[in-house]
Amino acid sequence: MLHLRGASRWFGRHRVFSGLDLDVPAGTRLLVAGGNGSGKTTLLRCLAGSLSLTSGIALVDGHSAGSPAARRALGVCLNPEQGLYGRLSGHENLLLAARLRLPDATARRAVSQVEDEFGIGPFAKVPTQRCSAGMRARLTIARSLLADPTALVLDEPSRSLDEQARSLLWDALDRRPQLACVMVSHESEDRYRCERTLLFPVRR
Repeated sequence: MLHLRGASRWFGRHRVFSGLDLDVPAGTRLLVAGGNGSGKTTLLRCLAGSLSLTSGIALVDGHSAGSPAARRALGVCLNPEQGLYGRLSGHENLLLAARLRLPDATARRAVSQVEDEFGIGPFAKVPTQRCSAGMRARLTIARSLLADPTALVLDEPSRSLDEQARSLLWDALDRRPQLACVMVSHESEDRYRCERTLLFPVRR
């Protein structure tokens, strides 16, 4: 599960959020909604451990966000079209990521599974710098699921996906009903498929 208590994040004198308490149990999908600049992505980065809280605590499966144990438990997709090695193929990117967290034989099976789930086969051997934004989005979302995480954070995963790819994304999530998932999205289907919503106001 994902857990925040008294969570606050400031940038200088600018308050992004403060005193936030949040529990996302296993099997729960939480949509984070709000206007541009309201702090949605900042919240995801704090859960992922790539940005520290100003005060309060953030836990992933009982481990401090950003710790090695928390990183093992959490799948992260904060830039659905970025974060890939452009000269490597999609398959090579996935295999490299999998080998950082899994034994080689297990890594290969995990890559094969997510390639099938997201229909990556037709462009698996293409350098990612030559892939479309939608293809790169499929790859980065698939990468977040490689190590069978118990929790997942996704930042606008559907933004560059066509209808077929959005369907593949939700099929993949449905096959993992125990995931605790926090998603930022403006897509109506994503709102419909999430059981809970956290609304972030714009702070000026």
